[in-house]
Amino acid sequence: MSGCGSCSACGGSDDRAQEYKNCLGQSAVKCPICETEITFEKLPPGRKVKCTKCDSIIEVIPLLLN
Repeated sequence: MSGCGSCSACGGSDDRAQEYKNCLGQSAVKCPICETEITFEKLPPGRKVKCTKCDSIIEVIPLLLN
């Protein structure tokens, strides 16, 4: 399927989201499609997580701490 690649609806590349620390201190990203918060303990292999609500694959942009 061809498409513009700007969203998952047209079969484009994975969506991306910036990692952040939530109010509980957990690493998290917000799904760009449904805005569900996905938490994780360690950066997953390949820096990708699956949304628990809409099943989108999200590439995590790592939080850089100095």
